[in-house]
Amino acid sequence: MAEVKDVVLAPITSVGGNKLKVDVSYKLVFSPVEAGKKFKVAISLFGEDQAGDDEPAGIALNGPQPLYTFGFGIAPLVKKFKIITAQAGEQSFTEPSREVAKETLNEDPGANQVVVQGTVVTHPHADEIYAVVSVIGEARSNTFQLTSPPSVS
Repeated sequence: MAEVKDVVLAPITSVGGNKLKVDVSYKLVFSPVEAGKKFKVAISLFGEDQAGDDEPAGIALNGPQPLYTFGFGIAPLVKKFKIITAQAGEQSFTEPSREVAKETLNEDPGANQVVVQGTVVTHPHADEIYAVVSVIGEARSNTFQLTSPPSVS
């Protein structure tokens, strides 16, 4: 099966307003047997809570929090995956930047307030975000035409 490696989430930067720029790159490795076959590639961003995180004690460490899935295509035909045709060996991919609302990536809501020289300064909790690239082989069955309810024998 295809191998995904070297997934890199570039530093997330502000693009103004309430949007953040997200860039993901990765490599896929296919065997000669897989060459020419179709595969679905999906990219998702997750939030991660770790011990010592900024979250209050009442919030459980429930594992990864799904935050955002890259869309592929043009509206209204946007899908949550893209189809690629495998080539034997290693292929590098860099997805075009996505602009994502800050609220979407706000994995750790809340803030700490401290007094600095008599002024209250608010520090939002840090968000820990990572990308996951998934590759799934795709094969299609024959088409079955159902013209009437099937009979029971």
